[in-house]
Amino acid sequence: MVVSRSVNIMFLPVIFLVAFKIMHNPALVNGDATLIGRVCGKTLFPADCRRCFDSDPQNGRVDVRGLAGIAIKCSYAPAIDVDKLLTTYTRNGLSEYAFCLQQFDYIVQKLSLAQQSWKNNRYQDSKNLVQKAIGDYFVCLYGLKKPRYPDQFIEGLYRTRTSCENAVGALKQIGS
Repeated sequence: MVVSRSVNIMFLPVIFLVAFKIMHNPALVNGDATLIGRVCGKTLFPADCRRCFDSDPQNGRVDVRGLAGIAIKCSYAPAIDVDKLLTTYTRNGLSEYAFCLQQFDYIVQKLSLAQQSWKNNRYQDSKNLVQKAIGDYFVCLYGLKKPRYPDQFIEGLYRTRTSCENAVGALKQIGS
């Protein structure tokens, strides 16, 4: 099949235009190390942010919106772990954890709703829900009276806070 030279020349500018748009539009760039570095660099806990993104096999095929979704998933998992731990503590008669359990029930619920909002492209709602979960986290933290806590509980609290803060940081970058 022979194609005339004039037809090839007509499509050449179109090809260059498409390539230029893809190269200069961050929303179309895969979640490579540069994008992950840029997103994590604007969060409160960059090292934890990178660990979160590195733990998800989807990170190489997403844009900033996708990375925000991964960050929300990363905040949900430790919140569930702490909620289960608090349930065990209160069932075993450690009533000082009951108030915190109630707060973590709220946190898990808000993070679940944040994931749903994110899936429905309601990123501002998602960010607001994660911020409210952080507020509930601090209500729990300030309500605790006991001076010494099990290491597993402290680690879970830390992971919940850092991952929620990083999710907010990633969600703030959508559209910027």
